[in-house]
Amino acid sequence: MKIRQRSYHDGRLIVNEDFIPLFKKNGLLSPDSIWEIKDESVKAVVPERRTGRFFLKGSNNLQTEFYIKRYWPLPLSKRLKALTSLKWEKHNAFHEWKALMLFHENLLPTLIPVAVGKVGKASFNITLGLKNYKRASELLEEDSGLDPEERLMLIEKIATYAARMHKKGFAHQDLYLVHFFIKLPDMIPFLIDLQRVVIQKRLRRRWAIKDIAQLLFASCLVLSDKEIDHLLNAYSSEVGFDVKQDKRLFKEIKKKVSFIMKRYMRQQKKK
Repeated sequence: MKIRQRSYHDGRLIVNEDFIPLFKKNGLLSPDSIWEIKDESVKAVVPERRTGRFFLKGSNNLQTEFYIKRYWPLPLSKRLKALTSLKWEKHNAFHEWKALMLFHENLLPTLIPVAVGKVGKASFNITLGLKNYKRASELLEEDSGLDPEERLMLIEKIATYAARMHKKGFAHQDLYLVHFFIKLPDMIPFLIDLQRVVIQKRLRRRWAIKDIAQLLFASCLVLSDKEIDHLLNAYSSEVGFDVKQDKRLFKEIKKKVSFIMKRYMRQQKKK
């Protein structure tokens, strides 16, 4: 699905055409007016990127929920570290906007992109709030109420999503269950937080390994061995080869899972 966009202020603001009337009604068709919007902070993992929630009232007096992710420039130390480690990333809202657009074009469910803009060296990205959802990490806990068949169906949908994403040349880099929002009641996975998505014509092996390892690590915390096998089988079926039978690949994945698990255990001890 291709999303129609309109550009304002020499490209410093781009808005999804479906939301132009609402933003115009609320006086939000300039980058500065959007940047200054009052919001409720909901997430600040790093100082250079914070997410807030706000509501806009339409002509029918109904309120619509939005999320704004603000990006500030990286400090010099982080930019140098990224360059020297060969992990330079597009730290700005426009990269995330591009990823959102590409996911929609390739029928990979994610949040609806609403607007992206630039103010000085900072930038922001706005998405529409998603209703009636639960995180996959919560749904797959033992006491979530899902029966065994429902669990397997959800696991298969998540694994298939990951495989289709990789086949399209995308890698998430934070592919943990917490980043899968499951839309109820149909249990459709929506992948969120696309700010670090790798976009390649043909995805390199290292990025697929990282994603699969992250997904397996998160799965180890809530899934049985049988369910993890089901996840790997569903992924393998979609990509067209058995991941477990590729001994070198699977060894690299397990090594990465072990590394993530050790780091997680160290963090748990500090709490």
